Amino acid sequence: MIRTITADDLPAIQALFRDTILTVNAPDYDEEQRLIWAAGSADAARWEARLKEQYFLMAEQKGLVIGFSSLRPDGYLDLLYVHKDFQRQGIAQALYQALETEAQRLNLTQLETDASITARPFFEKMGFALVKEQERVISGVAFTNFRMRKLLL
Repeated sequence: MIRTITADDLPAIQALFRDTILTVNAPDYDEEQRLIWAAGSADAARWEARLKEQYFLMAEQKGLVIGFSSLRPDGYLDLLYVHKDFQRQGIAQALYQALETEAQRLNLTQLETDASITARPFFEKMGFALVKEQERVISGVAFTNFRMRKLLL
């Protein structure tokens, strides 16, 4: 089931964010990169601000959060994470399609995201094109990601 997120869901969302980075992203990012990236799960104020500023959806099954996604009003797809035990089951696609529907409702003309190495193939499958490869530095550690864009008709 896909539904909007409430403040009560934030602890589960933060845990899924951390756990997904530490496990699913392991083939593409080293341990130091994953630990620094995952540390972002602990910033409760940032998560609360995101919840107020963005359109958030989550997928759950039998009370377990199995994925979540968010869209800013400007068309930036900020977050899309799926539980490690539910990869490749259509959850990311369902969440993405719901966000795209919301983007169309808002009359947005394009979506953009900064996709991880891990997520890039998914976004390409969803019709996003590579704009540029980027290097982002967090706490002195460099991360490669990809600015991607999809035009909406």
